[in-house]
Parts: sequence; C-alpha cells; structure tokens
Amino acid sequence: MKEGAERVATGKNQVDFNFVRMVELGIMLLAAAATSGQLWGQALPELITVRDIRALTPDQARQGRPVRLRGVVTVFSGWKSSFFFQDATAGISVSRTNDSPEVQQGQLVELRGATGPGMFAPVIVADKVTVLGNGKMPPAHQFGADELAGGKQDAQWIAIRGIVRSAVVETIWERSVLVLEVDIGGGNLVTVRVHAFSEADLGRLPGSSVSVRGVCGTVFNDKRQFIGLRLYVQNLADVKVEHPATAAPFDIPSRALGSLLQFGDQEGGAISRVKVRGIVTYSRPRQGLYIQDGAQGIFVQSTQATRASLGSRVEAVGYPAAGRYSPKLDDAVFRVVGTAPPFVGLSQAASAMIVYNDGSSAAPYDSVLVQLKGRLVEAVPRVDEDLLFLREGTAVITARMPRSGKKRRSLVPGSLLSITGICVANADETHEARSFDILLRSAADVVVLEQAPWWTASHAAWLVVILVIVVLWMSGWLVFARRQARLRVLTVTDPLTGLYNRRGFLLLAEHQWQLAQRNKSSVLLFYIDVDEFKEINDSLGHKEGDLALQAVAALLRHCFRKTDIIGRLGGDEFAVTAIEAPPNTQPVLEQRIAKAVQEHNERAHRTFQLSLSIGTLSCDGAMASLPIEGLLVQADTLMYQQKREARTPSLASDSVSTGGASVDQPSPKKCSIAD
Repeated sequence: MKEGAERVATGKNQVDFNFVRMVELGIMLLAAAATSGQLWGQALPELITVRDIRALTPDQARQGRPVRLRGVVTVFSGWKSSFFFQDATAGISVSRTNDSPEVQQGQLVELRGATGPGMFAPVIVADKVTVLGNGKMPPAHQFGADELAGGKQDAQWIAIRGIVRSAVVETIWERSVLVLEVDIGGGNLVTVRVHAFSEADLGRLPGSSVSVRGVCGTVFNDKRQFIGLRLYVQNLADVKVEHPATAAPFDIPSRALGSLLQFGDQEGGAISRVKVRGIVTYSRPRQGLYIQDGAQGIFVQSTQATRASLGSRVEAVGYPAAGRYSPKLDDAVFRVVGTAPPFVGLSQAASAMIVYNDGSSAAPYDSVLVQLKGRLVEAVPRVDEDLLFLREGTAVITARMPRSGKKRRSLVPGSLLSITGICVANADETHEARSFDILLRSAADVVVLEQAPWWTASHAAWLVVILVIVVLWMSGWLVFARRQARLRVLTVTDPLTGLYNRRGFLLLAEHQWQLAQRNKSSVLLFYIDVDEFKEINDSLGHKEGDLALQAVAALLRHCFRKTDIIGRLGGDEFAVTAIEAPPNTQPVLEQRIAKAVQEHNERAHRTFQLSLSIGTLSCDGAMASLPIEGLLVQADTLMYQQKREARTPSLASDSVSTGGASVDQPSPKKCSIAD
C-alpha cells in the first residue's frame, strides 16, 4: 500500500455525483418556501429539533417545512460546502448551495432553511448558516455490524472498531480523499472516507486494528433502499490505532492453499490476514496473480505494480474471501522470495474440468495451471483479448488470450491446438460449478499440433483440369463439408431442446447486435429462467425436467419470429434477442409469452406447472460500447431481481414475471411491465 497511488473513482463516485445533482435541483425552491413559511397556500409549523425532522415521511419532508435549529458541525461531507449536523436529539445531513462558505468540525451553528426528502433519509436544505462559536462534540457510541444494518444510524456521530483491509487515495467530488476499507466483523466492510490525512500514514494502516469516530453514511439505491455502510471522518485524529499492524507482515505463519475458509477457520470477529506461498503461474500488475503450490492454486488480488515473472516463488499476505468457486485472497501484498522452474500445466481432458457425482458438480482443477487439447471451432477478436472456442469430444473449451499488440495471431478453424492456462470455474447461484474458462498468459500458450485439413475450396481450382481427379476430389470434399457442417451445428446447438447453445447464441446475438447498431435500431434482450426447476428434477425426476425444458423451448419458438435468436444458456436459463420494431414490441412479446405459458399449463395436464421469470433489456445506441455478454449480465440481474420479488408473498405470483430495476449506480435503459 505504500505506493499511495491515487485512483480516479468510477462507478461509486458516479452514483455520488448523480445523488448530489438531484439534491441541488431542489435546493433553491425548498429554501424559498422555508423563508416565507408558506407552501401551497398554508402555513407550516417550524421544526426545532432534528428528531422531529427525521420522523417525517418522504412526502412530508418534500413539503419544505421551515426549520430553525442549533447544534454542532460533526463532519464535512465533501460535497461542495455541505456537512453533517447534530443537536441534542439526533444527527442529520445538511445540503447547501455551491457558493456557501465552508464550516469547520466542532463549530456551534444555527441553521435556517427547509426540510428535504433526501435520497435515503430526510435532510435539511439550509439557506442560512450562522456560526455562533465553538461547540461540544457529541459522545460517539460504538456500534457493531448488526446495529448498523438497514441504515438505522444514518447521519449519526458514531464509533466503530475493526481491522483496516486497505488504504488508498481516491478523487471524490474533485477532492483527494483517503479511503479505508474496515472489516468490522464477519467480513462486513465499511468504507471510511477521511478528508484530512497524510499519505505517510498509508503504509501503517493496513492490517491495523482501529477505532474510528465519524458520521455514519448509507449506500443506497434509487428506491431509497439500504445497500451498505460508509463512514465520513474529518481527519486522521479520529482514526485511533489500537493494535498496529505487524511491522513485518510476512513473518506470520504460512497457511496451506487448500486450508482457507474451511470449517472452524476465522470464527467470529473481523477476518484476519493470512500468508500463503506458491509459484506464480499467471500475473497481471495492479490486478493480481495466480499462484500454485502442488495441485492447489489461488488467485491473489493485489494492486501492487510489482511484476512477478512466471516461475517466481512468492509470499502473499491478504484476506481470504469467497471467489467464483474457490477462495481467493483480497487486498493482498506479495514479495518475490526466489525462483523455480515454471510450472508445466497438468495435461487433462476438458471433460475433467467439471465433474458430476450424485447430482452435484465439482471443479477439481479450479485456479490450477492445466494443458488441454481441442479443435479450434472459432476465434473471436475483442478489444483487449481474443476468445478461442475449441471442442474436444462433446466438451467445449472457452480460452481467453490477451492481446499483446495490434497484430493478432492467425489461427485456422479446424486446427488441433494445445493450450496452457489457468482453469477458472464458473458457479451458478446454487454455487455449483457449471462451466469453466481457460486464462492464457500469452500467445505462446497456444501450440498448433495439427493444421486444419488441406482439403479446401481454394485447392480445387487448379485440379479441375483433370476430370477424374475433380470427380474424386468433389466426392471427398462433399463428405468433408457435410461432416464439418454437422460439427458446426453440434457446436452451436443444444441437443436437448434443439435451440442454440450458449456459444451459438453469443456468436449470433453479437452479430445481430452489431448489425442493429449499424442500422441504428434497437434490440430486445430477454433473459428467461424456469422457476422451481430444481424441485421438478428432485421430486419428479430428470426426465420430467427435460420435458419441461423442451416445453419452454417450444413456447419460445411459438412466441418469437424465425429471425429472432433463441438460445439455451445452460441448465434452466434461456435468452432471446429480437430486433425491436414498433414501440410496443416489448409488452406485446411479454404478454404473448405469458399467454403461451398459461395455455400450456391448462392443456398439458402434467404434475407440475411451468413458471418463468424474465428480465428484459432494451438495447439501443447508448449501449454501443457493451458486448452481448455485458448486456446478458444486466438482463440476468433484472431477471433475478424479479425472481426475488416474485418470492415475496405480497407480490403477484403470475406464471411469468418480468421487469427490472437499477441497483446502486446508473444503468442502461431497462424496460419492465407490471405482473
């Protein structure tokens, strides 16, 4: 952490900017209403305590009720000259206009202004702040994770205890802010923003046990719903180091890679640092590295700029956390302690990467360097990497090769390749391993064992002069072409439903998405999940589950056009892309699906009822920078949000639930309908 490199805040800072812009729009109107004490022709009573303001509903606070209070400035918020304020009853956020003079922590002030609804809790929109002198800071009561959950202490002067996971400098609202990630127990992280600090303190804080005083802030979404915690701190004097970090963090005992996050490990309290050792098998400066010890591997997330070459022996100290499938090490630092011969990838079959036993799956080679063989089906160039799709028997391998320059390596489909890289297992929402990717380190990790077959159409032209050879060649070419066609169909088709499989859907949907952008048209993306599918398999058997998936495929073929792309992504998940024509295309299609499911349930007379959850995303030119995989992630998020809402008893439980909602940051355009 001693680099103290200043990071430019992106996603979460953008949320902050949107928040303050929306607040700023109402400042002048609400302040004017408060000055006159009138709104909509009726007098409103003046509020004189923060407790009375916090008791208002959002609609009541939105009326701009006049306020007049005395209290102390607890913390400067960082947005223009706004701050947090606390009187004898409670604390609250105070919004001000851009040209207001800043106040200082501990000053006794008198506020005049109006109430505002805020984006989570009521706020004061102050049009006049009078400094009366120095005040007395309120006592800071210590709170734990359970007591802070839900935002109950929003805007209150509090104290927390925990272990500093990381310390970096970020630019937030055009100010340099020290951002600490503090684990307050059980892996619950609080983001602490310190406004006045010295970069000399960055190196001593990570790993330290601290007591922090500040104002509790809340991370929320656009529905005023609690997401996480944030603490605003004026300066480092309010960050008290109770137990300094180990002066030599690498002196703690080493742990075996396979022992992390097992039963009995890290019981209660904040998660402590651990040290692991291994040989580097993959490295990306400022992102992290994979290390391996014997047959065990782990991803070490680190922002260090240090380049660790392949084969380096390293020690890494960080915080164990859940990864995609296996544990990883977060907020880590590492050092090179020696060298070793680079690992040679374990030679395995692609089918061994994900194995199934008694209905459950396992990924025995997750995070391990492996060597696989397969026929190249397709090479898809992307901005920063090339996607290679290989086939070995019935298994499809997705390999990601980083782009090292403008010139990309030319690989011919049909070539037999040997690839060496890190196996990364992908788990579904039930934490079962369902697929895997291979992370290649460079183009050298791809070796052509056998070139694509020589028989191609280009070779036929010069053999036409000999009729007999032409006839023989044509016979062989036809057989070969049919075989290749069948192979290509197999690589893009789901054998159970006859729809496109995940690879086929991604290839065709990406092409359709690029075509829509050139034609300046929009695309509707549907992410569809079969509800309670596991229960159908468990209670009725996999045969009934297969029939349910085939029924969904038939319904989708019936509801969509032949030009639309329908695919089964895996398990009980389907996706559809459709060129959007009239403005009402989305509701028409959603109603058509709902009707088809209802009619199927009425006439099928089966022991189960089909029910679908659907996330719908309207993709237009504003999303041109996103690939189809990125759009799928957003549609998947919308679908799971609907699935969660459909499980709530107070919500409707139709056979098809659709719609979407943003989370904690602006998202591309989403379309939704009521159940």
